[in-house]
Amino acid sequence: MANYMVAEAKYEKAVTSVWWDIENCPIPKGCKAEGVAQKIRSALSKLNYGGEISIFAFGNMNHIPPSVKQALSSTGVVLKHIHSRKISLHLFTKVLFWTYDNPAPANLMFISRETNSHNKERERGFNILIAHPPYPSDSLVDSANTTWLWKSLLEEPDVTSQTLTP
Repeated sequence: MANYMVAEAKYEKAVTSVWWDIENCPIPKGCKAEGVAQKIRSALSKLNYGGEISIFAFGNMNHIPPSVKQALSSTGVVLKHIHSRKISLHLFTKVLFWTYDNPAPANLMFISRETNSHNKERERGFNILIAHPPYPSDSLVDSANTTWLWKSLLEEPDVTSQTLTP
């Protein structure tokens, strides 16, 4: 399930913050850690998102091999160690503070299997982008302007060939 929407003009140069639940939405088998950040940036660029992009990965980093952490970190992914039970709360808090520091129009990309919608952020003028594993909840997908299947985002060489126009 994917819905590739080209960026609206007001979001094209806006900052994009990527919030990745790396524990519940890990790097798929066959994908290289050192290529994840570039694939995310490329997918956004192909849909005309040209502003500054920051990527934060949250989760229990004790379960991630040091070589994977090093590869991600070396490509600009900021790793945040969070105990499993606190990921949702921590993510909610960090996103809330980020949105106050970066008012709309701005882009929020979530890489997650969470079932929570992001309608509140949307109502405040933020553009919501979501990469998810198979079988996401309807509320999660419905809260986003653009969605990707997480694995296909990392494998897809050219998403623009599948772009839908608004």
